[in-house]
Amino acid sequence: MHPRVFAVLAASSGAAYLPATLEAVDAQTVAPERLLAVDGGSKDDTRALLESSGAHSVVVAPRLPYGELISRGVASLPDAEAGDWLWLLAHDATPHPRALQALLAHVESHPSVVLVGPKVMRADEPDRFSEFGQTVTPLGRSLLLHEGELDQGQHDDDSDRLGVAETGLLVRRDVYAAVGGFDPVLRSIDAGLDLGVRVRLAGHRVAVEPRAKVRRAGGPEHFAARSVSDAQRVAIARRAQLHRRLAYAHPLALLLHWLLLLPTGLVRTVVHLVAKRPAAVLSEWRATLTALVALPSTARARRRIAAVRRVGWRSLRPLRASWRTVRSQRRALGDPERMQVAVDERVGFVEGAGLWVTALAVVVGIVLSPQLIAAGAATGGSLLPLSSSLGELWSNALAGSRDALGEVTGAADPFVLLLALLGSLTPWSPSAAVVLLLFLAPAIASVTAFFAVRRMTTSRWAPAVAAAVWALSPLLLMSVAEGRLGAVIAHLALPLAVGGVLRASDSWRAAGAAAIPVAIVVAGAPVLLPAMVLLALLAAAVGWRALLRPIVTLVPAAALMAPVVVDRWLAGSPLAALADPGVPRASLPPTAVEAALLAPDSTFASLDGVIAWLAPGVDGAWFALGLLVPLALAALAGVVLRPSRAWPWVVLLLAGYATAIASTRLALTSLEGQPVTVWAGTGASLCLAALIALAVVAVEVDDRRGAVPGGLVALVAVVAAVPVVATSFLTPATVIAGPERRMPAFVEAAATEEPGIGTLVLLPLADATLGVDVERGTGTTLDRVSTAELVRDAPSEDEEALAQAAVDMTSGGDADIASLLDAQGLRFVLLEQEREGGADLHDRAQRSLDARGDLQAIGQTEAGLLWQRIDGGGATPPERPAWAGWLLLGQLIALAGAVVTALPSLRRGARGRTRRLEGSGEWR
Repeated sequence: MHPRVFAVLAASSGAAYLPATLEAVDAQTVAPERLLAVDGGSKDDTRALLESSGAHSVVVAPRLPYGELISRGVASLPDAEAGDWLWLLAHDATPHPRALQALLAHVESHPSVVLVGPKVMRADEPDRFSEFGQTVTPLGRSLLLHEGELDQGQHDDDSDRLGVAETGLLVRRDVYAAVGGFDPVLRSIDAGLDLGVRVRLAGHRVAVEPRAKVRRAGGPEHFAARSVSDAQRVAIARRAQLHRRLAYAHPLALLLHWLLLLPTGLVRTVVHLVAKRPAAVLSEWRATLTALVALPSTARARRRIAAVRRVGWRSLRPLRASWRTVRSQRRALGDPERMQVAVDERVGFVEGAGLWVTALAVVVGIVLSPQLIAAGAATGGSLLPLSSSLGELWSNALAGSRDALGEVTGAADPFVLLLALLGSLTPWSPSAAVVLLLFLAPAIASVTAFFAVRRMTTSRWAPAVAAAVWALSPLLLMSVAEGRLGAVIAHLALPLAVGGVLRASDSWRAAGAAAIPVAIVVAGAPVLLPAMVLLALLAAAVGWRALLRPIVTLVPAAALMAPVVVDRWLAGSPLAALADPGVPRASLPPTAVEAALLAPDSTFASLDGVIAWLAPGVDGAWFALGLLVPLALAALAGVVLRPSRAWPWVVLLLAGYATAIASTRLALTSLEGQPVTVWAGTGASLCLAALIALAVVAVEVDDRRGAVPGGLVALVAVVAAVPVVATSFLTPATVIAGPERRMPAFVEAAATEEPGIGTLVLLPLADATLGVDVERGTGTTLDRVSTAELVRDAPSEDEEALAQAAVDMTSGGDADIASLLDAQGLRFVLLEQEREGGADLHDRAQRSLDARGDLQAIGQTEAGLLWQRIDGGGATPPERPAWAGWLLLGQLIALAGAVVTALPSLRRGARGRTRRLEGSGEWR
């Protein structure tokens, strides 16, 4: 004899699904005692269908959530008797004919079970789970167990659950009344889970019955909605999660959870943006703010739990999902978009010998700069150490004064922002990041070249050869040896920038991935800005169906360069925006022939000694030509064999050569009074990238025949690196380990109390020339060097006045210069060691400074002779523009936007808009 079972059917505008559900209820092998239907304000034929069905009564209610409609129906039932059961159904839940029989059989054989749920299957695929019970993750998020899995009976032996689906469940009527039914706050998602938790806390068991099945047209959120967007689902699910968290929390932890609502909302906002779900942000905050103010509903939920609780929360712990279960379910569910993507058959990094090339490049990087081993900073050539703290490093990335006298103001160079990001990788010592980059530059270059070429070809060997050519290029090795950090960074990012922009039209993600290296290239080598613009136009021409995406790749670079371009334009020298960042380093500009041989600064002259030692009697030009011929012939083969694919790279090759030639004509900065041209090596790097790409185009024609020439090209790349590496041993190193301090210890001690303190630095040069400079604090760092100061045509009035004052001080003059020095906050005078030919001037300057009554001699220091002014005034720090922080924030947002765009969409929980499913007819 079965106990009395009352079936309560809740419906809301479900006329499309209701006939199948009513028919399934009538077809049950064990019929319920009574079917009571509740219509929730339906706008279709639902009410008429219910009234014409076999339902004993129909309760008409306004439009309410599923749980409240069920409560209305239960309240309309006859008086309860001991042993009564409730079978709760939604209009879109079609039970199997033996579902109720199986549920009753379960509770009869398991008396401790008072709530049992069925297998909930998909309406369109009845052999696939919609869910088979519910639980929570270690962080409290609800989890539908086995969602999306194929039902093969693999989970039939596991019955105990924390919660079950809210539709199709069988619950003992007295227990349902005791626990208070469904929580009215949980309108759809988590309603069944919360009911199961309260039943468990009341000391009863909750289980699932594998022989009982219910076919469902959608999740609980679809009960009153035909379709639900991802943003709507986030709002419903997040509101449910926060309500449960506050309702279940220990009294001592409740306040903490409530206080963490807003900070957690901020963190999840970032997660949604990274996951490319911006529409979910508003939903997130709607749920958060609702939970923040819904204290009465939280209090009622806690009172309901306290009224029935007979066991502790610890008893529920075994029923919670472990992280292993969560990961297993995510793998089983999978990502439908990824499952449709064809398998990538391109060669892997290890399989394609990329790892061996990188290992060789690591060795070359160490051998090239052995003097930097164990160094905390590097200096020399175009290098200086970075600021010692992250605060100071990022402060220099803000717009403001760009020189020691405050005469030049404006935006920081994009290169300074790169330095700030680079230094942040080693926050304990920002300069250490630069040293590591110099060591690892060849290795990083090999990795970027390998993966850039791997995207272009299915060849098994071409990526490794390209990586070797690019990583062991004399252009890169010379940049490292001479401390041209901007050129090094540009060389590393160039393969990803060039290849990425030409593929940017494929997708917005590809455009975002290309925008990052383009910005890095332009920041490290501004002279490549015109070439990058040309590259974007080429990509737009090739992928004209998605014209905007290649252009968008320039947005982060434009955000970095635009302030500098505007400043130089207003200063009357727009080309000065293309100046090399960092400390100027003079080099002999190459001729047109040398530039064509990828020799950026008369390299042959600097390598003559090594070449003479390695190959006596061989001219350096012939040596360079011999190294370039194999790659040039392979590139020519690409042009001849596949001109339709080669023409963009030919244009880029010509752009690189034009950049190298133009660089020799741009004398934008000066060093000790001598003009310094822009280094042509970055243009040569662009030429090399185009040559490699053209060679890869040729390889695509016949991969097998190209293997031998490819091996020759790789061998030549190794040979080409030998002279540069040998030069680092045969000549004194240009880049050396940075000193512990850049200014005398006496000055650094004073700078700890007054960071802006000034030092007048005097440098005796040949021909009785006196160099005059001003240092602030602990000395000039690389992030303080600004092209805005270096590209000026003439000194300012204050600089001329200081130069005249220095001449008076070192020539025995008695002019009153105290007010001038006080105005600039100059408290120390440092006479550096003389350069060749400046000994007489150094001696005269020393005698004159010793004789002055307003200076007190400190003595000899590691930096030179030091004097302190007796009545020196303090320095007034220059004020930054009010918009400086906003400008830096905008630049960082532009970079962050590119990073977010480049990231793959996170599909966990992001399902897009879902609709009610169509049934497939009979049960299988």
